[in-house]
Amino acid sequence: MSFTSYWFTLAFLPLSVYVFHRLISKSQLHLLLPLLTSLLFYYLNDAHNLFLFCASIGVNWLMARAIANSNEKKIYLALAIAGNLCFLAFYKYAKVFMVSGTAIPALPLGISYFTFTQIAFLVDTARGQARSTNPLEYALFVAWFPHLPAGPLLSHKDMLPQFMAAPEKLSALRPAPRDYAVGITLFAIGLFKKACISPIFQNAQGDVFLRAGQGDPIGLVETWIACLGFLFETYYDFCGYSEMAMGISRMFGIHLPVNFHAPFKSSSPVEFWTRWHITLGAFMRDYLYRPLTRKRQVWRHYAALFIVMMAVAIWHGATIPLLIFGVYQGLLVTGNHALRRLNIISRQGGNLQHWAGRVFTLAAIAFSVSLWATPNWDEAWHVILGLLGAGQGSVWPYNLTGIIAIPGAIAFNWLAPSLIDLMSRELPAWSVQLKKATTSKWIWKPNLAWAAAVAVALCLALINLSGLKEFKYAGF
Repeated sequence: MSFTSYWFTLAFLPLSVYVFHRLISKSQLHLLLPLLTSLLFYYLNDAHNLFLFCASIGVNWLMARAIANSNEKKIYLALAIAGNLCFLAFYKYAKVFMVSGTAIPALPLGISYFTFTQIAFLVDTARGQARSTNPLEYALFVAWFPHLPAGPLLSHKDMLPQFMAAPEKLSALRPAPRDYAVGITLFAIGLFKKACISPIFQNAQGDVFLRAGQGDPIGLVETWIACLGFLFETYYDFCGYSEMAMGISRMFGIHLPVNFHAPFKSSSPVEFWTRWHITLGAFMRDYLYRPLTRKRQVWRHYAALFIVMMAVAIWHGATIPLLIFGVYQGLLVTGNHALRRLNIISRQGGNLQHWAGRVFTLAAIAFSVSLWATPNWDEAWHVILGLLGAGQGSVWPYNLTGIIAIPGAIAFNWLAPSLIDLMSRELPAWSVQLKKATTSKWIWKPNLAWAAAVAVALCLALINLSGLKEFKYAGF
């Protein structure tokens, strides 16, 4: 029962919100009701892994208690992190280690997201930064269903206080009418991005990657269009999901963090990675980069950045192209920092640097799609040759969709405010870091114009749900 199914959109979600609204003020239900809703959602999507999911939550809660109450915090923490990483690696990379012909275990729904969320809680417990929780509080924090299929990664600092309330304040947990308006807007626009916009860029790719896999000739322009198409398809798919998750949570009065904030407005690779999959970047910063840079030597800074980008690549998969992708992105990010340190480029810069940086960043990220979107080195190399004009195909493509859609997407993403910009006043300050507040006349308000736009977007999305593919990062 995906977010993009009619059952979820027209039955599970409205019924869950209605029951929550009616019963949340009862003290014995304010934790149990949303937890049972989350576990039901997991069961309907991945019934055979529900016990494994619950076992992970139970074991990690016990380990957190052991860490908090022990004088040997580092030993318990090391064991807990090792156990979580082995659990994650076994499922994500099973096909790498399994003997040929052996059945590969199904990937539990959201394994990366609930595992990383729990690792962060364990580390913060050892640091004395996480408060003690009872089993219900902890289970709801980890299992909260909008983030399960594809994130975002949740921080206990931001999430646990939202689920907590003194018995006399339980009525405050009931969502306000404005929460429903904001939630429906985020959900509808996110669903529209997934159902109506992302497929355009899937079509824009044509058969370039298929031909590359077969070793057939591919041309310069069509290969760039295919790589940019894959990038925009992934963006509207993943960003659409993230905004749907935010919207669903908001209907329950819960705020999730922003996970994508106009990444194509970035004027450097460093800025791009602070705007793309923001919660994963924050996790890597807090639990990998900072521990590696406690001693403030410059070389440690560059080494840590490189390790972070390699970790992101390995998280995506254990293929040769993805390992090279990690090296490539590591060079981009460390090179960007080195140029800043040497004052060759400025953090502020003028209009020329700003726009030149946007062009370079988009081209550099699109080039890396050759490593990101391909399953093996032969196909990746063939796509790279196409990007360099050595693919031996005709220069001009025949895919009219790509010729129109890609320039339009670039112009729109560079010039128009994002949904997050337009709705920033409705989001908590901790959830989004704005470069500057938007002054657009289209800023979100609960008025007739926005209601009409949301209604149209939702109707178009519902029309296009049939046969829609699952989210790219679902169950990742």
